[in-house]
Amino acid sequence: MISAALVVLSFWLAPAQQSAFGQSTTPPAFAVASPVDLRIAAAQKKVKAAPGAQSYNDLAFALCRKGRDTGEPAVFEQAAAALARSAALEPGNYESQKLQAALYLETQQYTKALKLATELNRKVPDDIVNWGLLVDANMALGNYAEAERDAQWILDLRPGSALGFEKAAALREVFGDFTGSIEFYNEANLRASPNDADQRGWYLTRKAQLELASGSIRLAEEAIKQAELLFPDSNFARSTLAAIRSAEGRYDEAASLVEINYKKVPSASNLYAWAEVVEKSSHPDGSTALFQQFEVKAQAERNRTGCADINLIFFYLNQRRDPVKALSLAEARSAEYHDCATLDALAWTLYSNGRYSEAKAQLDRALAVGIRNPVYFCHAAQIAAKLNDEAAAQMYRKELADLGSNTCPGERVMNVSGAGK
Repeated sequence: MISAALVVLSFWLAPAQQSAFGQSTTPPAFAVASPVDLRIAAAQKKVKAAPGAQSYNDLAFALCRKGRDTGEPAVFEQAAAALARSAALEPGNYESQKLQAALYLETQQYTKALKLATELNRKVPDDIVNWGLLVDANMALGNYAEAERDAQWILDLRPGSALGFEKAAALREVFGDFTGSIEFYNEANLRASPNDADQRGWYLTRKAQLELASGSIRLAEEAIKQAELLFPDSNFARSTLAAIRSAEGRYDEAASLVEINYKKVPSASNLYAWAEVVEKSSHPDGSTALFQQFEVKAQAERNRTGCADINLIFFYLNQRRDPVKALSLAEARSAEYHDCATLDALAWTLYSNGRYSEAKAQLDRALAVGIRNPVYFCHAAQIAAKLNDEAAAQMYRKELADLGSNTCPGERVMNVSGAGK
C-alpha cells in the first residue's frame, strides 16, 4: 500500500453556522485537521520538493482516501489530474495504473475498473492489491461468486493480511453473516498500521453500520465514537451517527448531522439523505424543497454518468408517484449492474407496476446470495402476499422480525396510496 507521511497543520477558526434545527453545523473552533487532510498536505509537500511520478501517485492516493470519506467529485478530479501528471512523467507506471483502477471504483465506473484490474492482475498475479480491486469491482457489478474467488486469492497469497480480512468482511455482509463480518473488520483493524488513522476509522465505521443493522444501537454508538477519535470530522462517520440517531427516533439530531455533510459536500446523495430524514423530523414540510433540489441534481448526475442513482429510482416511486418512470430507470440501471441493491430496486418498481411474478424473480436473485436486509425482506413479503403465497410472506415477515423489526423500514418502501394494486 502506498503511504504518505503525516505533517502538523495549524489550527483553524471558522464562523459558527446554525442548522434549521438550531444546532451548530460547523465543527468546533480549533479542531484538529483530519488524517486525510494531513495526508494530502504531506503529499503536496513531497510533490513540491520532488515532483516525480511517485510523488504524484502519493498525492492521488491521499485524495482518493479523502474522496472515499466525502464522495466529493472535485476531490476525485484532483486525483485524476495527479494520476495524469504521474503518467506523463513515467508512462505506464504500475502504481499509477493501480490507483487509476481504484479511482474508477470510487467514481462508480465499475466496468472500467474491472477491465483494468483484470489486466493488472494478469501482469502481476501475486499482488494482493490487484485481487482486492477485483473483489470490489465484481461486488459492485453483482458478480459475487467471482468476488468470493478473488478474496480467497488474497487470503491464500497473504494469510492474515488486513486487506484479506477487509474483503472477506464485505462478502460476509452480502451473504447475510453480520456477526462474521464484524469479526473480520475487527481482525482487519488489528492488523492495520497504527499510523493509518483514517483506515482504522473507516473499519470502525463499517463495524458501527453492521452493529446497527444487527439491531445493536449501543454497540454501534461505541464503534462510531472510536472512529471519530481516529478520524475527526469524517463525513462517513457523521452519516453513520445520523443513521444511529434515526434508529433512536431522534430525527432532528439526525437531520442536523446530515445537513453538515451536505453543506460540506453538496452532492445529490447527501441531499437525498438530508431530505429523507427531514421528512421524519419536527419540520417535515422542509423536505419538499430538498427533494425538488435533489431531482435537479440527480438528473444532472445521470446525464453525466449515463446511469440513474438508486436514490433517483426511489424518488420517482415515493415522492413523484411515477412508477412507470421509476421502472424505466431501474431497467436501464440493471442492464449494467446486477448487485443486490439494483435487483431490489428493479423488483420493487416491477411490483409498483403490478408485475408481481417478474418482481419475485428479480428479488429472488438478490436474496439468493444470502443477504439479510430488512428492506429486501419487507419487499419480498409484500410481493409474496400479492402472489397469494402466504407461506413465503410469513417466512419473510419472520426474517424481518429476527432482524429486530416488526414493521417495514420507512426508507425504500413505496408509500404511494394504492400503488401496486
